[in-house]
Amino acid sequence: MTSLILLSNLILAGLTGFYAWFVMRLLQQLQQEQTQYREALTQQLQQTTLPYLHWDLRGQDNSESLLLDLFNIGNVPAYDILISTIAAYNEETLDIPTFMRTLIQPRHRKYPLQADKVGYYGIRTSLRLSLLPSQKQITLPITIQLRPADVYALIQYRELSGSNYYQLYCFSDVDELGCYRANLLEPSSPIVKPRIHFHDSSAAEASETDDEAESYFLKDFVELWNHSLSSRLTLADDTLAKAQNSVIYDL
Repeated sequence: MTSLILLSNLILAGLTGFYAWFVMRLLQQLQQEQTQYREALTQQLQQTTLPYLHWDLRGQDNSESLLLDLFNIGNVPAYDILISTIAAYNEETLDIPTFMRTLIQPRHRKYPLQADKVGYYGIRTSLRLSLLPSQKQITLPITIQLRPADVYALIQYRELSGSNYYQLYCFSDVDELGCYRANLLEPSSPIVKPRIHFHDSSAAEASETDDEAESYFLKDFVELWNHSLSSRLTLADDTLAKAQNSVIYDL
């Protein structure tokens, strides 16, 4: 009799434990589904109530120039757009003296340019657009004499409330034939961040990026920016003028 009672208690304890585990599992699954739903809803709201900018990079036929296509696929305009690009070269494939002779105006060739910690340096450009309406596209030229190994593009823009969003792209010449592919998009969705003011005529201020939570890729971008020369010093110094004359058109 005692054995039967003990066995019944064990079975009851097992059933109770299984029921508790099953209920907990259902609650965890429900919580996970609710989290995914909130994230999807938040992303959908962002796409319908905020600007959503997207980049693409392509070469021009029979030319070393590159074209940056900027799309606003959101439903509201983007304001005060700051575009900072770096055409990056590797010291192993193009040493700095050759770079200076090939791309830089003679009076600026004694500039003390040095590569960054991984051997990269480049040509930096910064320009502003006051407005890119929703469902519109603009093409911005990058005029250089020698196609770079990589092109980094940091875009910052504001929406109506004044919040500043940013995303960082990296395009690489994967086949060394001028066919660029994006191999970095960070963060995957635009996030709010205080604006970092890049001017192609000067280095980025360290105080503006001195943040323990700063993106690893953004820190690398700032370092490469500070190891690059302004496009105004190159033999093809009309990039900014051409960019400012670019026409906005429908997607």
